[in-house]
Amino acid sequence: MWNVRADTGRRYRLYPTDEQAQRLASWGHTCRWLYNTALEQRQFAWQQRRIILGVTTQCASLTEARKELDWVADLPAQSGQQVLRQLDQAYRNWWDPQHPAGPPTRKRKSARLSVPFPGQAIAVRRVNRRWGVVSLPKIGEVKFRWSRPLGGVVRNAVVSFDGVAWHVGFGVHAGVTTAEAHARPGTVVGVDRGVKVALAMSDGRMWNRAFTPPGRERRLAGLKSKAGRQETARRKRGAQTSNRARKVRAEIARTEAKVRNRRRDFVMWAANRLCTQHATIKIERLRVKAMTATAKGTIAEPGVNVAAKAGLNRAILDKGWGMFQVALANRARTTGTRIVKVPAAFTSQRCSRCGHTDRNNRESQALFRCGSCGHQANADVNAAINVRDAAEAASPLTGRAVRDRSRKASCRPPTQRRQRTALEAGISRR
Repeated sequence: MWNVRADTGRRYRLYPTDEQAQRLASWGHTCRWLYNTALEQRQFAWQQRRIILGVTTQCASLTEARKELDWVADLPAQSGQQVLRQLDQAYRNWWDPQHPAGPPTRKRKSARLSVPFPGQAIAVRRVNRRWGVVSLPKIGEVKFRWSRPLGGVVRNAVVSFDGVAWHVGFGVHAGVTTAEAHARPGTVVGVDRGVKVALAMSDGRMWNRAFTPPGRERRLAGLKSKAGRQETARRKRGAQTSNRARKVRAEIARTEAKVRNRRRDFVMWAANRLCTQHATIKIERLRVKAMTATAKGTIAEPGVNVAAKAGLNRAILDKGWGMFQVALANRARTTGTRIVKVPAAFTSQRCSRCGHTDRNNRESQALFRCGSCGHQANADVNAAINVRDAAEAASPLTGRAVRDRSRKASCRPPTQRRQRTALEAGISRR
């Protein structure tokens, strides 16, 4: 069974001891450093010698680094090799003409800590009805909450910390196959995504959830303001980050992680409901990344209505539009649901009854009244009906076609904008 690949994932809450958590956190920072260093090594080799380094060559360099640096040697060798394979896959995605991924970028220090393990390096055992243990190299057994069965053969694992708690995610080969036909053939629903109401369906249902209570929003804003003042004062003094500043940052991370968990729970719940109940789901083809781009502009050409655009960006990201689309695609694999993307233009201004399109038809955020036939309905539900009745949009350009068209990134192997001679002398662990 070791030649099969993972086709589904299982995520569990991990409960390491204080010593185990401290070592896992150290490994997480080492993995981030290793990823960034390997990325710089590839860029340096291409710029200086036009050499494309592969994962085999970089694994050999990792072996040499483990002999010289004790903190690198403390990281399990299998985990370091998995990090290098992840970087290699990121490059392959970038070079793939059909893949939308861009060039690999550095991982920031504020990114989520994660440590990957191959399936051969771990062992999973169920202790009782509620608990299981996973055996990790150099750490031993770590217990986790057995909230659902594995359902297959474990092929890999990733231990991560999201700011609130530790989790372990298993890549499992469960033999997942797409159903030939949906359990309810012929059922079609249109879904409209909004900033006031997260999801509105063409059958009149409206699903929404507040992920951040008003009191917690004020608390989070105060913490971010305090963290900004502390960082400004630290830079003026030229001092290191204080323990108080670290505590404030940790509190911000915990609060934001709770919001992310609520948002993820909602979109997974909604995607599961929709895919189970409908054979075809129609959604608008939205470029969420472009829609949430900043409008501040430059010093020479400053933006217009920057504060209003920033508020709209926060509202879109808070509702998890992109996450919902990914959750739909994942759930549709098992139910046989067909996800159809339709053009988004004028769906909120067009009357679902007579087809009259006018920007004045939408009198407010919630009220739609047609100026031609007088049809009145909820604006989001009316838009969802238009989405349901719209024809499928043409497939957009992806991968290399998009990059060639916009000329924002080269399709050749990556180049380096400036020389990094510090690599030869040894890059600092920052």
